[in-house]
Amino acid sequence: MIAPLEVIRKFVMTKQAADLHTSSINQQVAYEVAKGGFLDEHVKVIRATYKERRDVMVEMMEEMFPSEVNWIKPQGGMFLWGVLPENVDAAEVLEAAVERKVAFVPGGAFYPNGGGANTMRLNFSYSSPDTIREGITRLGVTLKEALKSGKGG
Repeated sequence: MIAPLEVIRKFVMTKQAADLHTSSINQQVAYEVAKGGFLDEHVKVIRATYKERRDVMVEMMEEMFPSEVNWIKPQGGMFLWGVLPENVDAAEVLEAAVERKVAFVPGGAFYPNGGGANTMRLNFSYSSPDTIREGITRLGVTLKEALKSGKGG
């Protein structure tokens, strides 16, 4: 942890209250992963991998999604945030998408005070570029049908 010393002290006290000792095996694994620069090199690989997958997802969304759907191209992370027209319920779109064997997380779950029913979180970190292409194609068809039929809202 990197934090001011007083914050670290508080976390240590909290951790001690939660358990008496972190597993020695877990500590050894963490040490082995951290030593020798492995983690620094692995982060470079992950960043390049996620960038490629993000870029594929954005490219496919530009091609396959209806123009009424907007999104934010993230500068980092593992997810892309999509915004459907106000009258479209992402949870209802999800039901139709699952029938096509593609899924996303409806964004409403991320609004603690309600709202966001027309938003969705798409993950690009897990799937290969080919799987992303296929999934976004399926989701694009689903979105076009939902907007055309007035479903999802």
